[in-house]
Amino acid sequence: MTERLHRLMRPACGWLLAAAVAGCGVEPSSRADLSAQAEAARQPAELQQADLRIHASLAPTAALNATVAARYGVEPGRDVHLLLVGVRRGAAADEASVPARVQARARDLRGVWQDIDLHEVRSEGFIDYVGTLRVAPPDTLAFEVRVHAEGAPAPAILRFSRDVFAPSGG
Repeated sequence: MTERLHRLMRPACGWLLAAAVAGCGVEPSSRADLSAQAEAARQPAELQQADLRIHASLAPTAALNATVAARYGVEPGRDVHLLLVGVRRGAAADEASVPARVQARARDLRGVWQDIDLHEVRSEGFIDYVGTLRVAPPDTLAFEVRVHAEGAPAPAILRFSRDVFAPSGG
């Protein structure tokens, strides 16, 4: 995920969490737990394989501003989430994108798999792979992201899970 997108999404996700907590009348101790869970959900999942770093982030499209949504070619929706995958080489301050074939899918708590159609987005000198999926919160999604980087002998597989919370109500 580009740092710019991360900075744009963080306040929006915090606002959504605050609205959800306020609407539900959650007890103070539960608010702290919910806040910690939401913060963990915003953090990118990462896989380091030799000099290659793969990171994936999930964000509710309803929290994206119009400029970011347009850049990534997504239509914001209430139960639609954005999966953003980056494949990089080099130190964080001097990283470079690596072209790759990227496939992703997610499994919900019912055990149902959903393939995520990813497309390549080039912006600010970076390549990201972006797709959306429909989620009926609350849910926990288990992701499997297969990345076959240019020049790599075999694909790398990043597996991670994320909790998805309802944006409002209680």
